[in-house]
Amino acid sequence: MKLEKKIDVDPILDSGEHYLQKELYDLVKKESSIFDFLQVGALDGLWFWDLLDPENVWMNSSYWTTFGYDPKKMPHKVDSWQDIVFKEDLKNVYANFASHAEDPTFPYDQIVRFRHKLGHTIWVRCRGMMLRDKKGKPVKMLGAHTDITDIKIKEEELKLQSAFFEHIIDGTGLGTWKWNVKTGETILNKRWAEMIGYSLSELEPISLSTWLEHSTKEDQDRSNKLLKDHFLKKTPFYECEFRMRHKNGEWIWVLDRGKVVSWDENGDPEWMVGSHQEITKKKKDFERNRLFIEQTPSAIAMLDDKMNYLAASQKWLEVYEIEDIEIIGKSYYEIFSKISEARKTNIVNCLKGNVVKNYEEKIETKSGKSKWLSWELRPWYSDDIEIGGLIIHVSDITRIKKEEELKSLLKVAEEQNRRLKNFAHIVSHNLKSHSGNFEMLLDLFLQENPEIEDNEIIKLFKTASSNLSDTIAHLNEVVLINTSLDKSLVPIQLKDVIDEVVRGVSAIALESKVEINNLVDDDIDVLAIPAYLDSILLNFITNGIKYRSRERKSHITLSAVKNRKYVVLSIADNGLGIDLVKHRSKLFGMYKTFHPNIKNSRGIGLFITKNQVEAIGGKIEVISTVNQGTTFKIYMKYEKN
Repeated sequence: MKLEKKIDVDPILDSGEHYLQKELYDLVKKESSIFDFLQVGALDGLWFWDLLDPENVWMNSSYWTTFGYDPKKMPHKVDSWQDIVFKEDLKNVYANFASHAEDPTFPYDQIVRFRHKLGHTIWVRCRGMMLRDKKGKPVKMLGAHTDITDIKIKEEELKLQSAFFEHIIDGTGLGTWKWNVKTGETILNKRWAEMIGYSLSELEPISLSTWLEHSTKEDQDRSNKLLKDHFLKKTPFYECEFRMRHKNGEWIWVLDRGKVVSWDENGDPEWMVGSHQEITKKKKDFERNRLFIEQTPSAIAMLDDKMNYLAASQKWLEVYEIEDIEIIGKSYYEIFSKISEARKTNIVNCLKGNVVKNYEEKIETKSGKSKWLSWELRPWYSDDIEIGGLIIHVSDITRIKKEEELKSLLKVAEEQNRRLKNFAHIVSHNLKSHSGNFEMLLDLFLQENPEIEDNEIIKLFKTASSNLSDTIAHLNEVVLINTSLDKSLVPIQLKDVIDEVVRGVSAIALESKVEINNLVDDDIDVLAIPAYLDSILLNFITNGIKYRSRERKSHITLSAVKNRKYVVLSIADNGLGIDLVKHRSKLFGMYKTFHPNIKNSRGIGLFITKNQVEAIGGKIEVISTVNQGTTFKIYMKYEKN
């Protein structure tokens, strides 16, 4: 059967197509080499099928080499290619063949998967056209293959990648945006709109103004500055936190991230893509933490991962003597210019997730003072795994260190005191023995030589001997006081002891015309060593009598009150008084006297009395005015304390 072309002349040529196209058509008809070049250079396979004898189909060399076969060994039969086509794709091939045979306008154009000889899949775009007789019956079919395997692999990779990112976006609830920096064209996803309470249709027409209408001028200015830095390639990406007004009128916080993905020929940004993530809860939590840190009585500072201050307590500022400086937003390294390499290493370790502690470190403050600090560096997390920065907690342990130093000194002092006591015992005992021997020998000498008793030198010897005996007695008494501290204190009814002492000095008081009034209540007890309490009362009462004023009627009044820690016994007189401005510092010194005209004033009484009061855990205060009187306040512990 003679094959006749249904179309003899290409209608495009009749419409004035380029002359070179017509020339190419003519050359293909005349020169077979041109046809060979086209089929090998432009296609991955060419086939020609006899539809009147369907078993016969011609396939060129590229057809089989595309699938890994030797063209010389492959038969030009229909079954030869059908065996390597995926069965589900073969069904589509037959369906498209039938549709194209019935209707020439229906394109025979499909993607078909072939199995390569080595087992992998080859994706082919298979296109064809039927040649028909005058009656329109298909008699031949010409087809061409194009290997699109690489394209399909990339397409599949893109699909997987797209599905992966869509899954991430859906899982994280991110709103996404695309923005053409040059034209202003803006594309938002559904979640972006939902984040502020809208649907996408409610926000249409969508443009850059959609964001501007729902944000603040302050945040826009800050965002523009960060965008400019990114456009100038100062930062690898854009990131900004800002507020957006929700449909319900409330403000939410959004973390906006983006990156330029295309640049024009002038190096200016073109398309930019990014995301919105709602961080309202995170910002509220951070604000609570910031307020807590600022108000806490401890020294705490919160810094971000770039070591910029986010919050600091008042105590922190006090410890480091930071005054008149707004540190929020400033670098930690800017505020502290002198930072050791060890501290820098600790900061790096903490930002990696480690807790770093130092139990004592000595620093020098801006004012030149030395301080002892203990500190702890601890990371804080912006989410479950990402470290947002670190928190530094500092404790001023200067007082503790000083107390430790003081305890050490006290330990040394106690040891020295123990040695001094032993020395005092030895000295007082030995001196007492020697002075006694000296006084006894002097008496024996006078008994044997009574005629020299009035000799001036002998009188001086007797005076010196007597004074030495008195001094040693006083020293011995002080030693006894200081070695009696371990004695148990016993409860004593204060009023009874005062009455007993007053009775003992009543004759002296009567002779001196001094009235003594005991106003202490019956129920007041004190803890004391009885002999010491007797000595204390006797000393103060006899001093009140001795230093009375001759210009007025004299009296001594004793009264007592209880406070939380002590019974305070007041012994007040209206005698000569003491010039405290002149004598306060030496009031309780040994051999200190303040009234030189009074006979028998040796200045030992107050010294001994003070030691006795302190020995029972008390203290003494004095109020005095010259020529008006003196009040001694003796603080003593009591039984219930």
